[in-house]
Amino acid sequence: MGEKDTAAKHYFANDAFFADAFNFFLFSGKKVIKPEELSPMDSTEAARIFGEKSSTSVQRHRDLLKLWGARENEDAVFMLLGLELQSKVHYGMTARNMLYDALSYATQISDIKRLRKRQKAGNTGNNDNAGNNNDSAGNNDDAELTCEKGIVTIRMTDSAEFLSGMKKDDKLKPVITLVLNLSGKPWDGPVELHEILNVKNRELLQYINNYRLNIVSPAEIEDDDFKKFSTACGFALKVVKHQNDGKLAELIKEQKSTDTETANFICAFTKHRIIYQERNTNEVNMMNGLDLWEQKVKVLAAIKILKIKGDSDEDIVDCVAENFQVTPDYVRKLIKEWHDSNQDQSKAQASSVPAGA
Repeated sequence: MGEKDTAAKHYFANDAFFADAFNFFLFSGKKVIKPEELSPMDSTEAARIFGEKSSTSVQRHRDLLKLWGARENEDAVFMLLGLELQSKVHYGMTARNMLYDALSYATQISDIKRLRKRQKAGNTGNNDNAGNNNDSAGNNDDAELTCEKGIVTIRMTDSAEFLSGMKKDDKLKPVITLVLNLSGKPWDGPVELHEILNVKNRELLQYINNYRLNIVSPAEIEDDDFKKFSTACGFALKVVKHQNDGKLAELIKEQKSTDTETANFICAFTKHRIIYQERNTNEVNMMNGLDLWEQKVKVLAAIKILKIKGDSDEDIVDCVAENFQVTPDYVRKLIKEWHDSNQDQSKAQASSVPAGA
């Protein structure tokens, strides 16, 4: 896991920022989901597919998964909220998220089946192991044997309930998976399953179940709409949008300070890392390091111009160190960053060229 992915996962594990992201997408910023209503869940999705006797185990790891417990008309309502954090566009995200959601539902069904087995074992005086032994022996009669006050009762069960392990009125918790595109670029990948299917007969497409991504892409959010976020998460995502353009310094000057978690997240997602100095409190004054950051931007711009002119690295070191009053070692470090950045861009361009082109 890269630095950006690790920083994002740590940041949105915070219930306040997690809730803020979902409230922005689902309710246009209205504070419907409250942080105190969220509970962390095991983000490992696992299930056995095609039955219990002949089956295949499938396991996937979500980035973040939380249980939202709210009240609706005096009744408790529970929903699973999954957050997928993408520092790069993933072109197979529709199929991947569809699998996550399917595994969530399959896991819930398995939990219900285990609960029903335990309830049945409790009614008959057997334990779970005994129940499993009966299944493996082939005693799959559509009946329940209960004993109450010494009276044994045989109740014929509905075959559909027996086969599924669920009762007709059993319900599953809804699952919503949200993708947060942290690449700083618009999402240019598929947003529906139909987009990645090779279907030439368009009439058939209406019979193929579709799956659509729920996605928040900061690069596609209007700057004024970041005000709909109720926490510093809005500022953080606005920085993600402008991480590679000249507006970043302006944003920092406007914000001036933020909490430590947001400042650390911003540092992981900005090209130029030194943008703040930390105080002994949870608040970070980002202005302290802004002069250093702006100087770095100017030095890198000068290096780029001199490189285009064809100057050697040592000539660039001498020229830049003299004109910007920085040390030669500092210039050499930024020249290396410039080279590394160019190599990464060249590799990305090469990988995007079709074979044989």
